[in-house]
Amino acid sequence: MLKRMFSFLAIMFLWSAVAFAGYPEKTITLIVPFGAGGATDIPARVLANMMEKKLGQTIVVQNIVGAAGTQGIAQLFAAKPDGYTLGYTPTGVVCLQPHVQHVPFNRDSFDFIGLVTRQPVVLMSSKVAPWKNFEEMVEIVKKEPDKYVVAITGTANMTHIPVVELAKHFGLKLRYIPYRTTAEVMKDMITGRVHLYADSPVPLSQFDIFGLIQFAEKRAKNLDLPTTKELGFDRDISHWQGLIAPKNLPQEALDKLASVVKEVVESPEFNAELVKMSTNAEWMGPEQFKTFFEKEFDMYGEVLSNLAQKK
Repeated sequence: MLKRMFSFLAIMFLWSAVAFAGYPEKTITLIVPFGAGGATDIPARVLANMMEKKLGQTIVVQNIVGAAGTQGIAQLFAAKPDGYTLGYTPTGVVCLQPHVQHVPFNRDSFDFIGLVTRQPVVLMSSKVAPWKNFEEMVEIVKKEPDKYVVAITGTANMTHIPVVELAKHFGLKLRYIPYRTTAEVMKDMITGRVHLYADSPVPLSQFDIFGLIQFAEKRAKNLDLPTTKELGFDRDISHWQGLIAPKNLPQEALDKLASVVKEVVESPEFNAELVKMSTNAEWMGPEQFKTFFEKEFDMYGEVLSNLAQKK
């Protein structure tokens, strides 16, 4: 009986190995939970394009917009864990939103393939706004409370929480207006209907706007902007993006994807493309990325809890 069982297990193991030996054998879908042309979409498409060449299969980027990015990640969560549906997520969707709204996924819902980018959140300004630097902005906003508009792409996400904390620290009263995509925000920033926006620094290289500060302890090598630490606000908030998959991805697929993504993220070509977007590539493998994510998840849970108690 034991012999038969071991034989059966051996056959199943060999079948599994053979089944994924040729992975990937068909088109891969990469879900991006924000609109085309935004700070999440652009790096995702560069990554997908370079991965295609190494995997030998097409990667179709699917933009699924809604519910502060959670609609797209919810669809990823519901997908079959076979390596053919992946997700490209920024910090806020998986670390903040589970604390502020009902979503089907949680801290333990995904497999982590690799961290791709990491950069301080940047507070950006319209050039039509009546200030030229952060100090002037604080002075003007204090004189005219509730006049100036901050664009956000979702309540309690990475475009919202950093500005709320900053405003509380400096005693600023601002208006927060929701938008669906970064591209829509940029249209209104250029015309002056929106004055401030916090996000990864990618839009700085794409649109006619400028940066005020970076939420960091030390200046990023590619950002000549004052840090929150320099301005007396000791808050380090990074905007990272990474590749994830539905839980229980076959190990063979996970290993293949991690190897390819590592090769891309550490390549001079990928780094050169990200420099053009005013952002930085940073690689973390599956285990390191998972540990990093869990710390971020818990930290933002505490931040949001504290903010709720102060209301």
